[in-house]
Amino acid sequence: MATAISQQELDLAYCNREPIQFIGQIQSFGWLVAFSSDWIITHASANCRILTGAEALDMVGRPASEYIDPRALHDIRGRLQILASAETVDRLFEVDLVGDGRTFDVAVYRSDRSFVLEIEPSESGRLRDLVSYVRPMVARMRQSKTVEELCQSGARHLRALTGFDRVKVYRFDQNKSGQVVAEWRAPGVDSYLGLRFPATDIPSQARTLYTKNMLRIIVDVDDQTVAVLPEISPEGNPLDLTMSGIRAVSPIHIEYLKNMGVKASMSVSIMKRGELWGLFACHHYKPLRLPYSVRTAAELFGEFFSYILEQSEGDAVHARQARARQLHDEIMARLARGNSLGDTLNDFATTIADVIPYDGMSAWVDGEYRSVGIAPTREEFEPL
Repeated sequence: MATAISQQELDLAYCNREPIQFIGQIQSFGWLVAFSSDWIITHASANCRILTGAEALDMVGRPASEYIDPRALHDIRGRLQILASAETVDRLFEVDLVGDGRTFDVAVYRSDRSFVLEIEPSESGRLRDLVSYVRPMVARMRQSKTVEELCQSGARHLRALTGFDRVKVYRFDQNKSGQVVAEWRAPGVDSYLGLRFPATDIPSQARTLYTKNMLRIIVDVDDQTVAVLPEISPEGNPLDLTMSGIRAVSPIHIEYLKNMGVKASMSVSIMKRGELWGLFACHHYKPLRLPYSVRTAAELFGEFFSYILEQSEGDAVHARQARARQLHDEIMARLARGNSLGDTLNDFATTIADVIPYDGMSAWVDGEYRSVGIAPTREEFEPL
């Protein structure tokens, strides 16, 4: 007999299969142009007329040199030659891209056989100022004594850097479910601190992208996104936007944000030894476009945070191991002196509590039942 499948189950199943890196759309605040290895344009975003004066499909098949200033094209070629891998994005700031005096910030990356430029209006001088702003933030985070303090410090500083209404630190468990372990928010904004979310909250393909592309942004959930043309290459493949910074996002995720009342969002990956430890999840209740320079500083901040986190967790593990060895040595020394565990249970309990927090402890020693704190009675304990 067939089992009925709910609409929610169908939505979750599709969400886990949705090819979000091939969505074929970008957000309208930027432009995209892709080239073949011989610098022939293969794709262009439908809004390119504002940038180049030419329609997107008219640009396809033409040399890049017809639309990009020679000096800018020289700089772009130089950056492409030094890209470390297909999962590396390089950046150029304040570029006179089309030779008309307008300046743009440009992201450069590889996508299969194509080179991709993502272009946004520039804000002069911001990058230098913001990078210098990140340095003291990192210094203050290093002073955190615990991982919990570090996460709270990270949320506070990232909100100061970006201006989002709420910044959460979202940590993943081994089963991929998540919990909000730190938060910094504007007055009047509801708290999510301590809330838990199922693994299905973030689809598997989205987690994969988070390990490759460290920062994603949604400027306005009501944005009319722009198509990347043509939809497929001459080889029959859509353009892979895994490394895109202006890629449109899944309609399912847009609906999710709208249901929360969120108008703009950003997420920054927190990595530990190549694995996704968690996310900075940022929400804003009005549309918010962060310049590329601010997002670059936020990405740099996230990389520093990940490095400090790994150090902090490593230090905590070493401290616990050292205390456990000390506990072992103390217990062995007492037993070696002939002390009965039953007679010194209270001392043992105090020592053990320094390593293993507990509400109560029970022991059966030489036929006698002993307990400390909240523990079963002898009658309750005997059947165990």
